[in-house]
Amino acid sequence: MPGFVLDTSAILTVLNEEDGLDTMLALLERGKNGDTLYIPFMAVMELEYLLLRKVSPEETMAILTLVRAWPVQVPESTEEWRHLAALLKSQTPLSVADAWIASLALLHNADLVHKDPEYEQAPGLSMLKLAYKE
Repeated sequence: MPGFVLDTSAILTVLNEEDGLDTMLALLERGKNGDTLYIPFMAVMELEYLLLRKVSPEETMAILTLVRAWPVQVPESTEEWRHLAALLKSQTPLSVADAWIASLALLHNADLVHKDPEYEQAPGLSMLKLAYKE
């Protein structure tokens, strides 16, 4: 079964009902039917700090609980993943967070689901780019 790694922008697509919502809802349905969906710990951290800038800590925790209830796995760091993230960061101008997120997709041969053009710089990364209107 194919795997997908959800970038923070993919999560926000659902929460904010942005362009690409239909694609994300279809992926979440696939997750219910056996496809593996990952949300990296770093994407959870990004989502948390973005929420804390806009809403109360209680509302932030409620939203995070909702997201964790999706049919996803939320892996924490491993030595192998950390090494791959460091290698990717050393070879590209990706942010540290984006290096963590992209390297999880590389580690699992999964498609990275996102709206961020920065990921184009990551060699060998398979991607599913969500619809985006500027």
